[in-house]
Amino acid sequence: MTPTLDYIVPTGEYIAEWMEEAGINAAELSRRLGVTPKNVSELLSGKAPLSHQLALSLERVSGIPARLWNLYESGYRNALARVREREGLEAQFGRAQLFPLSWLRKYGYLKASRTDRAEVVGQLLSILGVGSFDALDETWAKGSIAYRRAAVNREDAPALITWLALADRYLEELIDLPAYNREGLKNLIPRLRSLTAAEDLRAAVDEAVGWLRSVGVVLCFTPPISGLGIHGATRWVKEHPLIQLSLRGKSDDQLWFTLFHELGHVLLHSPKELFLHEGSREAEEEADEFASRILVPPEYHARLPRKRDLQAIRDLASEMGIAPSIVLGQAQRITNDYSWGHALKRKLEWVTGTNHSSK
Repeated sequence: MTPTLDYIVPTGEYIAEWMEEAGINAAELSRRLGVTPKNVSELLSGKAPLSHQLALSLERVSGIPARLWNLYESGYRNALARVREREGLEAQFGRAQLFPLSWLRKYGYLKASRTDRAEVVGQLLSILGVGSFDALDETWAKGSIAYRRAAVNREDAPALITWLALADRYLEELIDLPAYNREGLKNLIPRLRSLTAAEDLRAAVDEAVGWLRSVGVVLCFTPPISGLGIHGATRWVKEHPLIQLSLRGKSDDQLWFTLFHELGHVLLHSPKELFLHEGSREAEEEADEFASRILVPPEYHARLPRKRDLQAIRDLASEMGIAPSIVLGQAQRITNDYSWGHALKRKLEWVTGTNHSSK
């Protein structure tokens, strides 16, 4: 008998092959092993597993090491488990279709073929960090983590859960993350503000990520999902603030305003909540006020242009040491005139497979 492994074949077929070579029948094997003929019949058909104890007995009878018999058995049982797993995953495909599969595929998070339903479901569950959709319900709807419970009480829950879960996965992959340092973050605010005027926007974003990480704050970027009107989110995970930005709108002024908005949540509000940059709740208004005050201090408000004057925008931005697009955005909010000055805004495009965008 050759020891070539074929994990689709029951261990009993290898035993039968040896029996044929050795010239013994099932009745003789049952006597030699000290088990009933029924035990041998079920073993040969694959209905009964080969125990470690019986593998040792089979080693003495056949001269073939027990480790090889155990290897055949392990391979066969694993193959059966894989078949059952695929069947179970395929049965959950209907539930998987509620999630943004096309979006996940577009940005490279989901790589499974559209025709391989089991693989699609398996990869989606891995992204969500659960073993099944029943487990997802238990984890997000009934678990002890408050922000997860808040996320499921929405009509857009599948999309939102997917978006948030990607940041959770990003956080889990980080190593040597220092403890959150509140005073360090407060001292970092002016330096972060100065980054808005940097010529290289992508390098500035990378610096912001690194500086925030040095004080225990995690900043990550996830593309916006169509229909999910969220610019950013802040929640606490494992005693670390996790800020997630979508770059919805795709311009540098919105990037920086949203970042400082989320930092406002970190410094002003309870770590037990999920804060989504949408709507007009009191906490959102307070975070907006924080971002506005940091980026354009109150003493400059009277000098914000009330008419379409690009040079005045540039001059004031230079004096304040921030990006002209931010001054423009504040002026537009005051005048409610958003149809000018677009040349001052730097556009961002997602780079597939990265944690951020580029100019």
